[in-house]
Amino acid sequence: MFKIVFFHTALIYCINFIYSDEIYSLKKDYEKTVVINGTDQASIDSGMKNALSSLVTNITGNSNILKNKNVISMMNSPEKYITQYKLGSENNEIQARFIFEGDVIRNFLSENELPILLSNEPLILSFLPCAEIDKSKEMNDELEKCNDLEADLISLSQDRLSKIIRPLMDLKDLSYYESLNSISINIFMNKLSRRYEMSSWISCLTQDQFGFLLDEPECISSSGKPPSSLKKTFNELLDAVNLNRSLVVNKNIQNNTEIQLEGINSFYVLEKTLEDLNTQVLIYNVSVLEITGEDLKVSLSHYGSEEDLLNLLDIHENYKKNTSLSEDIISYKYITS
Repeated sequence: MFKIVFFHTALIYCINFIYSDEIYSLKKDYEKTVVINGTDQASIDSGMKNALSSLVTNITGNSNILKNKNVISMMNSPEKYITQYKLGSENNEIQARFIFEGDVIRNFLSENELPILLSNEPLILSFLPCAEIDKSKEMNDELEKCNDLEADLISLSQDRLSKIIRPLMDLKDLSYYESLNSISINIFMNKLSRRYEMSSWISCLTQDQFGFLLDEPECISSSGKPPSSLKKTFNELLDAVNLNRSLVVNKNIQNNTEIQLEGINSFYVLEKTLEDLNTQVLIYNVSVLEITGEDLKVSLSHYGSEEDLLNLLDIHENYKKNTSLSEDIISYKYITS
């Protein structure tokens, strides 16, 4: 069951994603705010689905995940994943803020062998030639379209939890840019990509090869897909970037790995550590083998390979790898949050 809380102060919807060291897909709880049509149950239910759809896309890092048959089934009962919600208003719009339980969503994804993204804010190099227009000049159709394009790109980036990086356009970049007419945009972007050491990039044109304004911007990216709309190009790029950063729990592969944990200096920390290990998506059983001073030795029964398990622990904010011991001993310092 979930709780419903009404409040009368305005909701503030923060469009700027706050980046932190915590891996987004491993958070305990998630908050999603969406605009809904009314306060009736049908409108609230629709808001739940929209919020859960956005969240599942973020946690899996895959824009096509909503087409998966298991996810489609999941969307029929979004209330299962919500602990509470609040209704409010902002700018004459009714908004609903939903709180989702992270472990429940991750368990669903792992049960159905769906990906879980194990990284934060991929960096995307972006260059819009139209942005180099002198903005001190009188507003024209191209500049207006360019401003809309920039706003849409930022919005997409925030929705997909990525970060847009723009080139400095210093003398070196300008030397590349001046030759843009004589080389393809791909070659130009690859030059920038090498300079900024960023393999993922996107670029959009607002004019065709004859200088006429396009009805819709045409975008390309480092994914190598054919030119398309901004949304399609950006989603294809992020899906490709996230593919190698995701974990899929394969329950056909089961292993046991012994690890040592340091910093277990109280019964509370011991209890917290065991509870935390038991919530990790790969681990299905934790056995205490030995406690010596502040060191805890455990055997972890888990899905996937030992490498999969260690990759999961390596990115977790509560575990810091200890490399000072023998290579035969897998050791982490447990850091209480």
